Amino acid sequence: MLAAASLTDVLPRVAEAWTRQGGAPVHFSFDATSRLAPQAVEGAPADLFFSADEAWMTWLEERGGVVKSTERRFLENTLVVVVPAGAPAPSGPAALVGVAKLALAGENVPAGRYAREALEATGVWAKVKDHVIRGGSVRGALEWVARGEVGAGIVYGTDALSEARVSVAFTFPEDTHQPIRYPAAVLTASRHPALARAFLDFAAGPQARGIFESAGFTVGEAAKAPGSAPHATTPNPASAVRISLMVALLATLAGFPVAVAFGWLLARHDFRGKVVLSTVVLAPLVMPPVVTGFLLLSVLGSRSPLGRGLAALGLQVPFTLLGAAVAALAVGFPLYVLTVRNAFEAVDPHYEEVSWTLGVGRRRTFLRVSLPLAVPGIVAGAVLAFARALGEFGATVVLAGNVEGRTRTIALAIYTLLEAPAARRDTWILVGASVAISLAALVGYEALSRRQRRRLEVRGGG
Repeated sequence: MLAAASLTDVLPRVAEAWTRQGGAPVHFSFDATSRLAPQAVEGAPADLFFSADEAWMTWLEERGGVVKSTERRFLENTLVVVVPAGAPAPSGPAALVGVAKLALAGENVPAGRYAREALEATGVWAKVKDHVIRGGSVRGALEWVARGEVGAGIVYGTDALSEARVSVAFTFPEDTHQPIRYPAAVLTASRHPALARAFLDFAAGPQARGIFESAGFTVGEAAKAPGSAPHATTPNPASAVRISLMVALLATLAGFPVAVAFGWLLARHDFRGKVVLSTVVLAPLVMPPVVTGFLLLSVLGSRSPLGRGLAALGLQVPFTLLGAAVAALAVGFPLYVLTVRNAFEAVDPHYEEVSWTLGVGRRRTFLRVSLPLAVPGIVAGAVLAFARALGEFGATVVLAGNVEGRTRTIALAIYTLLEAPAARRDTWILVGASVAISLAALVGYEALSRRQRRRLEVRGGG
């Protein structure tokens, strides 16, 4: 079953009640509605679709993705502003102008669109839009508030009830945004349509009503409202390319001296703890980037000692270009070190030994012998790290957010455009730019690697 992220806590409880009465087990895929709807059209192996937005259900209907006769609208939600528990709460929309960072779901995610509608209707959008930090889904925005990384966030009322680390500041009036209804329907590609209809009837029936109401939903069959295709907010491709190049360049330059130091140390020295050090350096290579981003946010976030210290020095890391560069560096650094280490290991140690026997110190030997011989390999490592930084997504979206014009890289822009199926042209522009830059970087890496091998072979033959 495909279901909106805001149903993460309640639908599994409904499914448990269903299975206790003899129903078949139910498996869920929770995500933003704007990402699930295109999956449904492309034939995702699912039977039911629970949307958090009527417009996306209309979009599916127009493309034959759902069986219209099975459609039900029996859940409604509210839109609230939440703050970290114990923090001062804004008294109304006008007070949001004073919030340094305001977390919203993505602009093409239903919760993000409802939030913008409410802010525009209350006349504060123009004043707060530069403070907005976009998450991938409403749950991402909620997590940032719960961790105290942002001053406030706009989420669904049910999300606020599910998170003890936040408190509700106020609820937007219903007339400031479109009704937040959850239409559900059987997918056309369903392999078990009768079973899917039975579960949908159960979810809309009296057995599940108490479960939904305890989670904060309003339950009641609503008439079908006229829907229109989701309005897409499309990222600026030129801005995304520019930011990606800046982030990749910053990450590569910042990592250069550290990668050289670690590569030399691991290539030329044996010491107690070398295995541990190598494991720590290479860990981001095998960990999911989202995990790396979470760890970085925990260490560099506004509530951590290091994060507070950096903020006191005027260095804000989360949700900034610096944060995006740090995330890219952390994920690409293992490749950087591995390549530099291989470059130094390829240099024959006898050259260094000859230099020492001639009375040249270790430091001058490194600068005049080892480093020059390894330069092509080191530069190849820099190119490879640059290419990896260009494609970084998971750690960046967690640590730096998805902020148009500030942290939205090519990968994040493509991710945003995938939530707006009508924006395929811009998607292909960014995909083409990403592929072209990445392939150019890989060609450069191969050329530099071959150059170093030839230089060492010539010297070895001489």
